[in-house]
Formats: sequence, C-alpha cells, structure tokens
Amino acid sequence: MSWFIPQAGFLERLSNEEKMQLGQICPPRNFSKGHTVFRAGDSCGQLTVVLKGVLKLSRNTAQGKERIIHLAGPGDILGAEFLEDGAVHHADAVCVSDEVVTCPIDREQFLQVSKRLPQVALSLVGSLSAQLNHLQDQVESASASVAERLARSLLWLAHRFGEAEEEGWVQISATLRQEDLAAMTASTRVTVTQTMGVLRDMGLVEGGRGAYRVKERELAAALEDLRFQI
Repeated sequence: MSWFIPQAGFLERLSNEEKMQLGQICPPRNFSKGHTVFRAGDSCGQLTVVLKGVLKLSRNTAQGKERIIHLAGPGDILGAEFLEDGAVHHADAVCVSDEVVTCPIDREQFLQVSKRLPQVALSLVGSLSAQLNHLQDQVESASASVAERLARSLLWLAHRFGEAEEEGWVQISATLRQEDLAAMTASTRVTVTQTMGVLRDMGLVEGGRGAYRVKERELAAALEDLRFQI
C-alpha cells in the first residue's frame, strides 16, 4: 500500500531550476488551517507534493474513532497511486498548520513533466523506497505498549518537525492536541494524558496544549523500559 510516501526527499533531489519549471507546469495551491484537501474515497487523479506546512492523514475506525495514519510535511508525497485506473484516496487529508502549500500534479501534467523534466520523474521513482521503511516501523510498533507507541511518535515528530534547543531538548514545531496524539497511537486522550505525565516525571517531555519538546537522546534510550509501562 503505497498511497503516501513520507519524507521522500523528492524536493531535495531537484535543482532550483527544476523546481521553478515544475511550479510553472503545476502551479502551487494554498490552503489554511482546517481545510480538507481530500477525503477517503475521493478519486485520486493527481499526485500531491507538500511544499509547506503540515497535513494530517486520518481515517475513522469501525468504532467511529479517528486514527491518524501520518503527518505530512514539506517533501512528502500523497496519492502515489494516482496513475492507476480507479484509484481512490484511503484517508482524509486535513491542514493542521496555519498555512499549507501543495503542488498537485495530474496525469497530463505528469506526462509534461516527464518530457520536459525527466529528472523529476526519476526522483519520484527513487523516493518509493522510503515507504517500505515507514510501513515496517508501523508494523513493529503496533503491538507495543501505549507508552512506547507515544514515545516513538514523539521521537518521530521531533526528528521530522523538530528544532534543536539547549541541553539536548528538541522543540516540536507541529501543533498537536492530546486528542491528536491519541489518534496517532491508537489510544485514548485519558491514557495519553496519564502517559505524558509519566514521561514528564522522567524528565523526557515538557510542555502542553499542543506545544511539546522532548529530550530526544534520553527518550530514545528509555524505549526499552517503556515497553512495560501503560
């Protein structure tokens, strides 16, 4: 299932000239916080490259609870199966940052890009392997304790959206409510609140109300112990 490619490195593989020409063929689109870019079940007729901001990809469980599959940031690719006949999106994509900019590429535009900018098409192909690593990480953490799942989510957020601060702290720039963290870890808000309290007492996490920072190295070292927590 390769319907999104996290941290694909797609943009990093392109020169400034190629990025400029890509923008001319496929004009960027701007969205504000709360806007739904697409919903699960919508026809997937275009590839979406995230240029700026953060979107959450989520879908509802059989019990009607939201499950956040991924947080997409700059360089992430959504709708990787857009060339398949009858392809549909498998999750809702909602903007969670104040400003989100994407580069949508439909089939016709993709053919133009392939002819004029072959390196762009090659870059897309070269990015597919990132999906395998991400799916493997998800499978490995599925049976972990809530404490370990939450810690791994915070570590990933720090790596993906973090800004290094003094004394080993990393500030997570993406704003997330505890409800969002619960949806990311297949848990509940109450359990996340309790678990965050444990991590705070351990001196591994600080902050609240959507703004968190973590002691990245120490939190990673504590993963083994957290397997036996909540």
